[in-house]
Amino acid sequence: MGKEYTQDFYALASTSPQEAIDKYIGDDFQWINPLPNFIPFGGTYRGADGLFKYFTLLDAAIVMSPLHFDTILAENNLVSVIGVEKDTLVKATNKRYSMPFVHILTFKDDGKLSQVREYNDITDMITAFTN
Repeated sequence: MGKEYTQDFYALASTSPQEAIDKYIGDDFQWINPLPNFIPFGGTYRGADGLFKYFTLLDAAIVMSPLHFDTILAENNLVSVIGVEKDTLVKATNKRYSMPFVHILTFKDDGKLSQVREYNDITDMITAFTN
């Protein structure tokens, strides 16, 4: 379940966020992305409405190329994604950054996501968001 569902979720999220939400997100879902307060999309987002808000805040703040995945490891309902967000443009500063990341996704038995937790190397991101 894990690897295929993960690839499908990210593909949908990058092309049709609402379809990704409808297919994979339930009311008990949460997306956790701890970031400094001045980065407008950091925080915890709950449920389908929360994830829609997260995607909206991302879209307002940055122009992101598709994520590059180096490794996807799946065991039962837990998936670890190791990759890089490359050449992301911060709209407010017109600066770009690349950022290595690890995302941990937890799926429920019905195939819906219960949690996505981001671990990001935000050094270049911080520089890109500051004037």
